[in-house]
Amino acid sequence: MLTPELLYWELTETPVRALRDEIREILDAAPIAQARRCRDPRPIHRALGTAGLLAPQWPVEYGGRGVSHVAAAVLVEELAMHDVPDLLHTLTVQIVGTTLLNCATPEMKSRHLPGFAAGETYGCVLFSEPHAGSDLSVLSTRAVRDGDGYRLYGVKTHSIFARLADVALCLARGDDDALTLFLVPLTGDGVAIKPIEALGDDDFHEVTLDGVYVGADAVVGEPGQGWAIVVQTLLYERTGLDYYVKALRWYRAAAGRLNGGGSPQDAAGLARLNTRLVTAGTLVRRVLTRLDRGELGEDEAAAAKWYTTELAADVAWWAAERHGDRALLAEQDGVADPLDTAVREAPGLRISGGTSEMMLETLARLRLDSGVEVRP
Repeated sequence: MLTPELLYWELTETPVRALRDEIREILDAAPIAQARRCRDPRPIHRALGTAGLLAPQWPVEYGGRGVSHVAAAVLVEELAMHDVPDLLHTLTVQIVGTTLLNCATPEMKSRHLPGFAAGETYGCVLFSEPHAGSDLSVLSTRAVRDGDGYRLYGVKTHSIFARLADVALCLARGDDDALTLFLVPLTGDGVAIKPIEALGDDDFHEVTLDGVYVGADAVVGEPGQGWAIVVQTLLYERTGLDYYVKALRWYRAAAGRLNGGGSPQDAAGLARLNTRLVTAGTLVRRVLTRLDRGELGEDEAAAAKWYTTELAADVAWWAAERHGDRALLAEQDGVADPLDTAVREAPGLRISGGTSEMMLETLARLRLDSGVEVRP
């Protein structure tokens, strides 16, 4: 039987094995427990950034290594396997940074990307609103013209790690009602950040923008192009890689808890999850390869996001059912057990970045209506 592993193309690619070894050396020496306890991975990010390993898929001129998305996957895998909080990296590098890399002016790239890659500055997103969660088409934040710039008014909600971020991608409506994407500083006048209590470990915030001024150079892309850019931005978030490595980390923790024992029912459950993990790994590798080629479509990203988040949630629930209170609220050195984290984080995976229902709707709209067969 095949067993789920890390995305194992490095078995035949010496440079990728060397990249993983470099990352492991840094992480093995990093204060992982402190980062997990404080939910602040910035010291670890800075150590990786100093070595050019925080955004290895970016060009060297912006602090990266110029490797492929396929090769850069080893960083996401190692962060997960070392239990380093991953979402600040996802937000800063994979979402905000990659959006700027593909859509921003040369001046904006030079101003922000090197700091992101070095682990010196961080980003988050301000998309969802109290009455506009998954459906961003109805958001109400306004961008009002003020001289050569804009003043932003609105409330954004469920923004992850806003307290640690320096800037945020913010979607707002202009005077013509079209959506424009801005890169907004979070330390200026008119920004108020309030924490939101949540079941998971990661910090959620409500961010109020009360007349925040941004210049015309804060526009990402062109005015009115915000929706088109965000659709592309979501592709970078929906490769399924982050969710796959979470599922694999939790699967290993659950299987290790059984320590080779367990009932026939346990063995059957692990076998089913094993098969789905092997499938998910294959899907993610294909999606990353197509991303490198510039061929990744919205439907493929939706399929990857749906399949991997459902799998990760199912691994978490299976572990909770099999291990019960041995999996919940367990701590070692003041840090939650991976299976406890899994149970609390799993519900949000099916919502953040687009709900599972929306991913299926996207597949139906783009594939089933066109008569194209959908395969995982």
